[in-house]
Amino acid sequence: MKNSPKPQKHSTENKYNQANNKTKAASVKKNELPASKVQRKEDLKDGSKRKYPRWFYLVPVLIPVIFFILLEGGLRFFHYGKDIETFIKISEDYPDLLFMNPQVPFRYFSNLKTAPSVIPDGFQEVKKSNTFRVFILGESSTAGWPYVPNASFSRHLRRKLSLLYPKNNIEIINLGITAVNTYTMRDLLPDVLKQKPDLIIFYNGHNEYYGALGAGSSESFGKSRALINLMLKLQRFKTFELVKNTIRYFAAIFHGAEDSAAENSSETLMSRMVGESLIPFNSSTYTSGLKQFEGNMRDMLEMTKNAGVPVILGTLASNLKDQHPFISVNASGRERADMVYKKAQDCLSQGDYTGAKKLFIMAKELDALRFRAPEEVNNIIRRLGHEFNYPVAPVEEDFEAASPYGITGNNLMVDHLHPNLKGYQLMGESYYKIMKKYSLLPKGSQALSEKSADSTLKANFPFTRLDSMAADIRLRVLLGSYPFVPKGSPNHLLENLRLNDFVDTLAGMIIDRKTYWEPAHIKAAEYFYRKKQFTAFKKEMNAVIEERPFNETAYGFTADMLIKANLFQDAMPYLLKLQTMKPGAFSTKWLGLIALNGKNYKEALYYLESSLQFSQDDPQVWYNLAGTYFNLKRIDKAFDAIKKCLSISPGYKPARIFYAQLMLAAKQQK
Repeated sequence: MKNSPKPQKHSTENKYNQANNKTKAASVKKNELPASKVQRKEDLKDGSKRKYPRWFYLVPVLIPVIFFILLEGGLRFFHYGKDIETFIKISEDYPDLLFMNPQVPFRYFSNLKTAPSVIPDGFQEVKKSNTFRVFILGESSTAGWPYVPNASFSRHLRRKLSLLYPKNNIEIINLGITAVNTYTMRDLLPDVLKQKPDLIIFYNGHNEYYGALGAGSSESFGKSRALINLMLKLQRFKTFELVKNTIRYFAAIFHGAEDSAAENSSETLMSRMVGESLIPFNSSTYTSGLKQFEGNMRDMLEMTKNAGVPVILGTLASNLKDQHPFISVNASGRERADMVYKKAQDCLSQGDYTGAKKLFIMAKELDALRFRAPEEVNNIIRRLGHEFNYPVAPVEEDFEAASPYGITGNNLMVDHLHPNLKGYQLMGESYYKIMKKYSLLPKGSQALSEKSADSTLKANFPFTRLDSMAADIRLRVLLGSYPFVPKGSPNHLLENLRLNDFVDTLAGMIIDRKTYWEPAHIKAAEYFYRKKQFTAFKKEMNAVIEERPFNETAYGFTADMLIKANLFQDAMPYLLKLQTMKPGAFSTKWLGLIALNGKNYKEALYYLESSLQFSQDDPQVWYNLAGTYFNLKRIDKAFDAIKKCLSISPGYKPARIFYAQLMLAAKQQK
């Protein structure tokens, strides 16, 4: 029997299972990823373990850095904003000289359209071997306010040292700026040290509260010393200036009217810097100001010490006897400043000078409007001098010694803290004596005695009535305004001002900024010249020359005017200085003529022949040269010179007469 196939059990179920398995296999195959995609998926899972090149991590950091570098470079390339470099060249006329940049104060007065002026003390870009270079850092008292710089103690020092050491090139650079404090000086000092100073002098401390960026100033970045000094460093970058100007622009949209009113008001810079800030004795702001002063001074003295530059500090003088406290406040446990001041006056009238002095000092200490430095500032100055082994000029002590009862008042001060003319000269002497005591004077022997130098300084003080009147008007502006009078009060001092003559009018124009100081002096000089007041003419021009000693134009103008008035001997010093600064046809011609008139024939020959090196077209030079040759018995040369003179100017009558005399003399000799 043939075997028949075994019957399939559950055939229907098996077919279903097979079909189901095929469906699953197809589904798996459909959802299966290619090998490359599986690998990428694994790479993503392991991405944190993968190492990228270093530049990959640097790019996010470098992008903003590169952006700001390009932005800064672009702003500088297109000369955006103000040039606030500390020292610059200001004119092609003085290619070898550097000056303090007039824009520098804008670093510290960002909210003012017109910043305080700087003193144009020029110095050689490349320091000469015989140069004695001193920088003076300070505030308005250093600048010589309310007077012109010629009256400042720095100019007294410069004039005295120039007389005593004529072989040295004396450079005294005054960096005093009104309404600044140690923040400004600390910011300037690194640039000062780059200029290789032989000495740095400080006279500062009165403005530590209300000066720009000070503890109580309306012009401030806050009270953090580190933050303020950082902000001052950032001011050097154009990008920072762009950000600051942008903020100011949008702020002006909302507060423009107020800012304009403040800027255009009759308030003095002094009152604007104060705002409403009162600083009672021993308050937190009072203490902050002292810490600010000591911290910034310490930073500066560490800089100078590391640079090996000598320094002289100075104690601060202020008006104790004749300055009533500005604002008195009621404080627990203390008397009001005005009451203490009244007691001091009573003691003084009763002959108790020691008691009066103590009370005057205490009245100043309790004055809540802190324009005069606290006594602790002088204590800090003395302490830092001892710590850093730097001498301290006893300015305060010298003022007291020169004052009745040993109490400084209006005998040496014009207001609360600015010295008068005598006071500024006394300051100069205070520093000079310390320079002498500690061997900080120029090298070499002195050309004359100090007594002779002082006598010469007194006789030739370059300060005129125009300067005096301008200072008087400045004082009236200050003393007739807040805080010397109540806010809103009319300035009666200005209302009572009378301008009596042309010079007074010029002074008023200077203060109103209708003219500048130098052209005003030249106009005054011309005024006196027309009136044949030649001494007054010279005094005005001497003031200009002292203020701008590097400007040969002033020497030439003065000499020329005196020559036209036949004052040849008076013109001589100006011609000699001009010849030293910038030899030319003008100076050599007239020096030769003056020497010829004085029968100094060899000297005349030197100058007149030198004049021909600059120009051979002046008949007067040839004429005088012919006379010089004749007196030196060089007749042939005299003939040649007079012929040259007549060839240039055939109608020159004196030359024709002299030529005829030469011809006659030659015939007689034959």
